[in-house]
Amino acid sequence: MNAQQRESRTFLRAHAFLLCVVLVGFARSFYLRGLFLEIPLHLRLAIHGVALTLWFVLTVPQAWFAASGRRSLHVRTAWATVLVVPAVLITGAWVNTALAWQIQSAQDPENMFIWANYMSLLSFAALVGMAVVKRRRLPEHRRLVLFASIAIIGPACARFAFWPIIGAGLALAPAFAGAGMLLLTLAAAAYDWATLRRVHATTLAGFAAILLPLLAGTAVAVSGIGFGLIH
Repeated sequence: MNAQQRESRTFLRAHAFLLCVVLVGFARSFYLRGLFLEIPLHLRLAIHGVALTLWFVLTVPQAWFAASGRRSLHVRTAWATVLVVPAVLITGAWVNTALAWQIQSAQDPENMFIWANYMSLLSFAALVGMAVVKRRRLPEHRRLVLFASIAIIGPACARFAFWPIIGAGLALAPAFAGAGMLLLTLAAAAYDWATLRRVHATTLAGFAAILLPLLAGTAVAVSGIGFGLIH
């Protein structure tokens, strides 16, 4: 097995892990909601949940076909995955804006979620776009697709705070989201260092593409500017 094949399999495992994070994180509030919560899920949340799930589900066979050398199947699955992107962006903005209209003050804890989510959607769109542009440069392409998934996995990480066994609740949910995304980006950097003895430039760019918009979103939320823009 050469270095390219080993890297392909590593990224396959990474996408499978991210899918598991999404499935477990949203199990209580979405996939197995009827077992945990009596309040029915709003239609817009259900539609967004389906779109988001499709993205994470499709990245796994996409990575599998790449790792197994079935390029034609990889390409077909990749384009199918790209078609899900508008659904993720539109439904994500729909859900986020509906939540923003319900916020009563800039100090509401969910105000932080709103602007982090808006910025994460921007990062996701930019990273997917660059992944398409770089589709013939495999090391860059793999990392950009992975970071696109990391950009929108924060809400799944945040949901772990609500599990009764953890019991952290809404106050610590943003910390769970941020910590989860940070650990995933650090894992990507550690992989680069272990295999390349350096951090790949695309990994650094992916980290910046996620971190800088999140910092900007945090500033907009904390300053109260975001609340004023919506209301």
